[in-house]
Amino acid sequence: MKRAKGAKRRDKDGPEISLCMIVRDEEACLGRCLESVRPWVDEIVVVDTGSTDRTVEIAQGFGARVYHHPWENDFSKHRNQSLSYARGRWIFQLDADEELFPEDGPLLRRIVAGAEADYYHCRFFDLRKDGTIHGTFYLVRLFRGDRGMTYERKVHNQLRTVGRGAYCNLRVRHYGYDLSKERMEAKHLRTTRLLEEMLAEDPDDTYCLFQLSSSYSMHRDFAKAVAYGERALAVMREKNLRNGYFLTCFYTVAQGYLALDRPAEAERVCREALALFPYHLDMYHVLAAAAFRRGDRQGCREASEGFLALFDRIERDPSLTGSFYCHSIAKRHEIYVGLGCVCLQEGDHERAEEFFRKALGETPQPLALAESVCRHYLAAGRSEAVLPWLARVYEGGRAAGRTAPLLEERPALFLPLGKFFLLQGSFEAARDCLDRARRLPLSPEERMGALAALIRATWSLGDTDGLAAALEETHARLGLDAGGTIDSLNDLGAVLYDLAAALGERRLWQAAAALLGLAVEIAPGGLDRERFANILKS
Repeated sequence: MKRAKGAKRRDKDGPEISLCMIVRDEEACLGRCLESVRPWVDEIVVVDTGSTDRTVEIAQGFGARVYHHPWENDFSKHRNQSLSYARGRWIFQLDADEELFPEDGPLLRRIVAGAEADYYHCRFFDLRKDGTIHGTFYLVRLFRGDRGMTYERKVHNQLRTVGRGAYCNLRVRHYGYDLSKERMEAKHLRTTRLLEEMLAEDPDDTYCLFQLSSSYSMHRDFAKAVAYGERALAVMREKNLRNGYFLTCFYTVAQGYLALDRPAEAERVCREALALFPYHLDMYHVLAAAAFRRGDRQGCREASEGFLALFDRIERDPSLTGSFYCHSIAKRHEIYVGLGCVCLQEGDHERAEEFFRKALGETPQPLALAESVCRHYLAAGRSEAVLPWLARVYEGGRAAGRTAPLLEERPALFLPLGKFFLLQGSFEAARDCLDRARRLPLSPEERMGALAALIRATWSLGDTDGLAAALEETHARLGLDAGGTIDSLNDLGAVLYDLAAALGERRLWQAAAALLGLAVEIAPGGLDRERFANILKS
């Protein structure tokens, strides 16, 4: 049987797996990549295209054979150069900003040992700088080395596969977003320049149009992203094309329309995409957001339920997504928040809280989600429901050494939050919130309520200095003489009884009742029911 064009004979006694890479100035991440895969491959082949840092030294430190080729603005050419030096029966291809999941090394060996296919789609997890998942997708990165498979296209190169393909559970992390702003900008300019050069040769090259749309979307230039994406989809319709990358193109265009506040256009694109590919999870996500944006609660609910049902199916079988990029696999919490908002608008408060709590259990950013839920509750006038969520926001900000944005914007919330913490027995947090609250421009009733609660918190903490300061301010604001020293609990009780009576005379009932209650706890024998009849009645 003749070998495929470009295929090489592989020595059956030679290496089993060759790791093939192309690199340039990757000292920041190359070590992480090679560390993850070195024990599970038999040789490492690296083509360096002009590094000026320690990239070559790091590669050689892991036992790599390094070959030098000057950069020629053609990713496929250099990838194929790396393949030409490989001796293994199998090729595993990684980029420097990727790494194999630590526990998946043995799986790589098992796949090769029992292989029934000629190439395998591996599952990639695209990570943001904070480690959260941006999206997932499948790429062919493991393939036989004697079938003549090579790469094509200068940028966003693709492997020209031969034979039978299959999906596998081999997982790779991609850190492509873990770059500085300057490097991301340089990457964008380089990519778009190469794509424009290719597009000039063939204006109907839908793959170039799709990649330009994606590049401008990542650059947040949504008008250009939509324009290039719509051009690609127009050619797709005209020529009845069905390439897998159109599924991602649909998402980029729909998301672009949503970012441009054109939800009806986003919905149109989503429905067309789902008619072609019903497993397109991203389209349900955008549909739900677009319906919510338009105030269509039923549409939002239907799209959200469609997302959740499909999400469960994909969890059981990730290969259902095919090879296209799935942006929404880590966004189920956003769907839960949307459903919670719909329930809130419909007055189903119990169900809303249930969805919000589900979202909190899945989000990678619990503080941001809690703040979002607070805003939804506040907008709906649900002041009581907001307090447990506001407590999370406060505590998260405090742990980070800062005041949460919501509390900076609305410092008046410190007063009800302080009282909430007081009821929960979180006296330190209560003292901090109430101390902040009393410094705000408050009504007389609010200020006295804050001071009464602060007196309770400082007493519970055994904070004598704080207690004395709060008592002194309360006396001053009521125009009363602070009196003599406090030498016993009975003395303190007497002061509190007097303050409660003064507050009652001014009909500040809540503050009066709070201080009377504390006075009774401290010095129960001093209670004169006739004196405090109005407060007790209130």
